[in-house]
Amino acid sequence: MLAAAINDHLFWITSRAAGTLALLFSSVGVGAGLLMGGKLLKGRGPDLRTAHEALSIATIVAIVVHAVALLGDSYLSPSLADITIPFASSYMTLWTTIGIVAGWMMIILGLSFYARARIGQQRWRKLHRFMALAWILGLVHSLGEGTDAGTAWFLVATGLVAIPAAALLLVRMSGPRTAARTVAR
Repeated sequence: MLAAAINDHLFWITSRAAGTLALLFSSVGVGAGLLMGGKLLKGRGPDLRTAHEALSIATIVAIVVHAVALLGDSYLSPSLADITIPFASSYMTLWTTIGIVAGWMMIILGLSFYARARIGQQRWRKLHRFMALAWILGLVHSLGEGTDAGTAWFLVATGLVAIPAAALLLVRMSGPRTAARTVAR
């Protein structure tokens, strides 16, 4: 009986856990990235590049596990299109679409780090700024559709990592804009 219960819910539980981890990893990763890119830690504090990269990869893996595990969920029984194409799923279509868009953005923008030499450093940095939007969409998805969205443990865990990242994002967005440099010809 226990084996049947585990088999029936294993995919759902796996997806749920991976989704929660993706949210937590991405929140800490966004916070680390904002600390690195901002003026708060330059010249002081630890080098966060390795941690930021590891959190990015962990987030991507968790997102993929979150989506792929749903394919085995006997309650939802989604198709590959349902978990990869916006608006394809009939289950909570808006929240699912927000999650799919956030997931693809996180994956593409996270992996763009490895193509920055081809993209160009300045272009890559501008592109990478959209990671904040992907993260916000991931938060919206988890709070709108997540099974645990209303539970105290989930809200506390999410708040512990999302509030500092959101505060850093607000500091970054409210900081003084630097004028574009003119290049002498």
